[in-house]
Amino acid sequence: MATERNYLKNAVLNGLESKLAIYGFKLTKSLPGFRKKTVFGRQDFHLVFLVRDKGWEINPGLLVRFDIIEDIYHQISRFEKKYQKGTHTIGTTIENLIKGGRESRFDLYGDSQILDVENKLFELFKSVALPFYDKYSDIKVVDKVLNENTEDTLLTGCIFKGFKSLITAKLLNRVDYLQLEQVYQTYYENFADGLYLSEYLKLKDYLNKNYPCS
Repeated sequence: MATERNYLKNAVLNGLESKLAIYGFKLTKSLPGFRKKTVFGRQDFHLVFLVRDKGWEINPGLLVRFDIIEDIYHQISRFEKKYQKGTHTIGTTIENLIKGGRESRFDLYGDSQILDVENKLFELFKSVALPFYDKYSDIKVVDKVLNENTEDTLLTGCIFKGFKSLITAKLLNRVDYLQLEQVYQTYYENFADGLYLSEYLKLKDYLNKNYPCS
């Protein structure tokens, strides 16, 4: 069954390869999915293949990395150096983004489904992924989404919400930076029994020392 699963997975990835290449996305099997390098970092069309009894369930996701944000974050992060290049700044599944339920997940159990799944993934790429990448290619837009709703963790997840949001706020020299600094400190004081608070305080100190207010 493992061999059959690999065949089905590779068939979908290889089938999408030429379609997404037109848009500058290259097949990256280690994701697995498709990656486009940008002037600010990269964009990933991430296909999560979930093992099911008969084959796969595919859950597509969207990831964007801003190198400047990630490089700052890893000055204080717990990530080993070998993993630091693999982190993203924002990301979510298409399912969560459009709240489409099972409509954006696809079962892949046999040959007869390959072309249909491939076509549906390509349609989602064009209708959802491309507008997402276009919108979030501007750090100012990322900052607005992250910092104008400090409780929304859709694009960052719970753990990284304050880290990524505070960095963007500092880079753009937001006038409410000190207020946001305190908001996210309170967030980490109450999140996961304060597990990430010390890391957040390190980030706050790093930003204030290396990016003084202008």
